[in-house]
Amino acid sequence: MIVGRDVLEAFIKVTPYINKLLPIDVFVEVADTEFFLAYQPGLTFDIKNKVGDPVPPNGPMRHAVATRQHVEVVVDDPARGAAFKILIEPVIDENNQIIGQIAMGSTLENQHRLNEIIKNFTTAFRKVNDSTQEIMEAARNLAVIGEKLSELTSQTQKSISQTDVIIDMIKHISMQTKMLGLNAAIEAARAGEQGRGFAVVAEEIRRLAEQSNVSAKNVTTILGEVTQSIQTINSQCKETGAISQEQAASTEIVSDSMHNLGKQLDKLSEFSNIL
Repeated sequence: MIVGRDVLEAFIKVTPYINKLLPIDVFVEVADTEFFLAYQPGLTFDIKNKVGDPVPPNGPMRHAVATRQHVEVVVDDPARGAAFKILIEPVIDENNQIIGQIAMGSTLENQHRLNEIIKNFTTAFRKVNDSTQEIMEAARNLAVIGEKLSELTSQTQKSISQTDVIIDMIKHISMQTKMLGLNAAIEAARAGEQGRGFAVVAEEIRRLAEQSNVSAKNVTTILGEVTQSIQTINSQCKETGAISQEQAASTEIVSDSMHNLGKQLDKLSEFSNIL
């Protein structure tokens, strides 16, 4: 409580200037226990009290006098215009007797606007945050897929490398078959007229050996190209996986920042209620 009749009188004198000194638009009123002694409307808000008017019998100012306590309340009276918040402090004299009260109030219109802005921003923020979470999850999944694909291409490379043994075996068989056909041709030549049929067979064996050798070389070339392609895919998969991991990490940082921003919005909302 405020103590002193001189303080009450001082407030009566400075009432017209208080709202000019504050950063928010307020109305100020001073009253004794029954009537208003001073009133200054806000710059944009006026609850239309007048000096000499009786203090409303059921209002918060009567409550402050009756309880001898500080009162802070929101008044929503259509007759007075928009809802407003009022703070009332009782004044006592040196004998501890209630002699008056000082009140200050402000419209809640700006608070409602701020709350609406906060609400809209919070809604948009949550949508962005949800999208960020989805992007982060997708990036993580992409990184996992990239790792699995990289493992698969590595396994494929190993499988292709195992075919080298088979191709070498084919080449070896081709060489042996070619030598066999050459030997058969020599023996057919020695046999003369009786060996002509055998010579045809020997020539067919040699031709088959040549074809097998050429086919083995072609397969080797194709497998080499496939291996090179798989190596390229593997390298790109690893690069994609690394980028996805970096993206997931960066997105997580953004998500944490937005989470902290959400907390600040909650504090801002609480602060607007104080105002």
